[in-house]
Amino acid sequence: MSYIIIMRWSEIDDVISSRCIISISGDSPLLEYSGRHEIYAPIIARKVGDSMTLIVSMKKNENVDKFTALFPRIFHAEDKGNSWLIKSPLKLFPEISIIDDLIKIPSVIMQHLYMKNGKLFIDIRFHESRTKEISNFIVDHLADDGKIVLESLIPRSSVISFLTEMNSMVPITFISYSVPLFNADPIERMLSSGNSIAEIEKKPGPNYWALIFSKSPITRQDDFITISKEDNLYETWGNNPILQEIRNMGNDNSIFRLVHFLEVNEGRLIVSTFIPTFQTMEFIRLISKIGFNGEKHPVKLRSFRSYGEDLINGSALEKYPFRGGGIALK
Repeated sequence: MSYIIIMRWSEIDDVISSRCIISISGDSPLLEYSGRHEIYAPIIARKVGDSMTLIVSMKKNENVDKFTALFPRIFHAEDKGNSWLIKSPLKLFPEISIIDDLIKIPSVIMQHLYMKNGKLFIDIRFHESRTKEISNFIVDHLADDGKIVLESLIPRSSVISFLTEMNSMVPITFISYSVPLFNADPIERMLSSGNSIAEIEKKPGPNYWALIFSKSPITRQDDFITISKEDNLYETWGNNPILQEIRNMGNDNSIFRLVHFLEVNEGRLIVSTFIPTFQTMEFIRLISKIGFNGEKHPVKLRSFRSYGEDLINGSALEKYPFRGGGIALK
């Protein structure tokens, strides 16, 4: 019998608990339409070279009015079944460049990027030791013309409260799956030693970055940054090729992974994430297509269920422990 993680999520819920929300106004037809018709939607920002594209996935509204009916036609949306996928290039929106600079700060996790009422909102969590750095960044970037605005800065706002808040807005689903270990990156090496879990930070670049939460100090000093010795919190990178492929496929199709936990268990890398319920079947279809090194279905599904706080505090895991290696996706 094996549990999904060695450390419960509730044990680390107050480690990365400082929260900051910044809004940006700019020249974008998509944001302008959102403002005129009070449209909310989560967003993925993709940067290719010097150009930036907003990728939006909007759930189809059962109560369609003339504005939401026109929306997919105006922005040449792709029909994804339960949702519309929209890719909107940004031409005159230099303010969005602060996203890259902000999430490069150590310990910063991009929690939620979304458009609402004509603005783009950046919602991040970070370790309290970086409060001064975040504060200085905000002061340096606040625009005199009001295009960049600090909406809130909250010292204590955990991942549990964020997920519960999101679930009240858009129902979310917990998905856990496993992939083979490749043992070529610091994340897998650090997690293989046990008593630690990781949370992916969603930083841009060829590798993905994650925070490592450990029950005991990690003495190796190569390939990682120490965020807090007191909290045994570290930051490092990973490049598992299957996770890289899932990352790229998810971004291209605007699948919103709200939180990403990683652990190593029974010789495999376990991924636990939360996705808007209306996108779950699309996500499973995507990862079921992955093949690697001659293995047709290297991704194995372990758990799939609606969000509940019992997932975080551990009671659900005690009641429903995971057995074996999961179910191969076909």
